[in-house]
Amino acid sequence: MLSRVLKSHSANLGVIRRSFGTFSPVYNSSSSGPETTSDDKKSAKFSTPQEYIEQKKLERAQEEIFQQNLLEEEFKYQPKYISPNEVDPITGRPIPINVELLKYKPLNLPKTHGHEVAKLKFRGYNEDSLIRAAEFAARSAYYLGIPTNKITSLKTEKRLYTVIKSPFAQAKTKQNFHRTTFNKELVAFDANPEVLDLWLSFVNKHAIEGVEYKASMTTHESLDYNKQIDALAADEFELPQAYEGTTDPVAKKVEELLKSDTFKQFLEEKK
Repeated sequence: MLSRVLKSHSANLGVIRRSFGTFSPVYNSSSSGPETTSDDKKSAKFSTPQEYIEQKKLERAQEEIFQQNLLEEEFKYQPKYISPNEVDPITGRPIPINVELLKYKPLNLPKTHGHEVAKLKFRGYNEDSLIRAAEFAARSAYYLGIPTNKITSLKTEKRLYTVIKSPFAQAKTKQNFHRTTFNKELVAFDANPEVLDLWLSFVNKHAIEGVEYKASMTTHESLDYNKQIDALAADEFELPQAYEGTTDPVAKKVEELLKSDTFKQFLEEKK
């Protein structure tokens, strides 16, 4: 479960260009009225390149007005670039480095001590979705300063299901269904527990539909951890605050059981 940059030329990055690309977006214009023809609906579904450029210019002008009203001082836009001479024709600015790096495989920070702190596994039926999910997690770990290994592909599971093609039990015609499940893994090292929780929460917030995420974390405790647990008295256990002021009858019953003398006696016997 999920509870918890770079010189001017790309050759100096030491990264490998990848062939995988994201989906191209579809830009919709304003919806047509109920009495439009099929040709009008077809032309209104997609914007022409010139209309898209004009729309972007309008959005840029609105954004500039918003920043002028919001900020007292001039907004200093100073991102780092790989290719500062290449300007985006729509925004009129060079492409920022974090966007330029999407053309390459994710970067990995070097390990400090090599202590494994988390292992994130991805599972699904669409390999492209797994690549996007794993690369998103690897890129976010890089920007948070978490060392990770390269994304590794685990064993692909293949299953064949054969069922009868008719509702009759004596039917002779059968039908085959083939299912392929892909698995990938990403391991994180040498990360602070708070930063690790922030990373996993960010990955969980932007999870891709159709991909199963599974995270296992490794924590370090002192050698006398069991003695510290045994030294805890029964009266030092506090009730969860989630049960206070609740109207759920089940939660009220749980709170009643936790406050009962039988439960306290059970804790004392377990010590």
